[in-house]
Amino acid sequence: MTARSYLLDLTRHCEWADATLWQAVLGSAETSRDPQTKKWLHHGHLVQHIFQQAWNGVPFKVRELAEFQEPGELAAWGREAHAQIQSFLAAAGEPEIERELRLPWAAQLEQNRDRPVHHPTLGESVVQVAMHTAHHRGQACARLRELGGEPPTIDFIARLWQGRPAADWR
Repeated sequence: MTARSYLLDLTRHCEWADATLWQAVLGSAETSRDPQTKKWLHHGHLVQHIFQQAWNGVPFKVRELAEFQEPGELAAWGREAHAQIQSFLAAAGEPEIERELRLPWAAQLEQNRDRPVHHPTLGESVVQVAMHTAHHRGQACARLRELGGEPPTIDFIARLWQGRPAADWR
């Protein structure tokens, strides 16, 4: 498996997990109205959008949480992030995956830590996005359980056992 094909599979899992979680969140009246769940899911999708914009070298366009009146609007924004990520990775070659990615906030980190940062490759940043959003999915799943819902099984291995299904955004 090439690095690119691994990253495609990883991001397809990320999309499948997000879509599966959104089904559970939207199916729970309590959770779909919960401000903390909305905050975590917004942050996860914001990270997906920002990194995708960094990979493409386009100006950052940030959407604030307050812009989303209904939970379904936030889910649609997340779906949009995944479509853009998949499109980018499908077109990227191995050299693109291996190129150094200089993120604009690295300079601030260097200043705060008073030492240089080591810049990731684009591929490593894809792994960061997947791991970071998995963390926030975990928070949302825990909150779903706290509010009386049943969190879905969205582990990477669970998707493999199911034959790598595509994301279901219904």
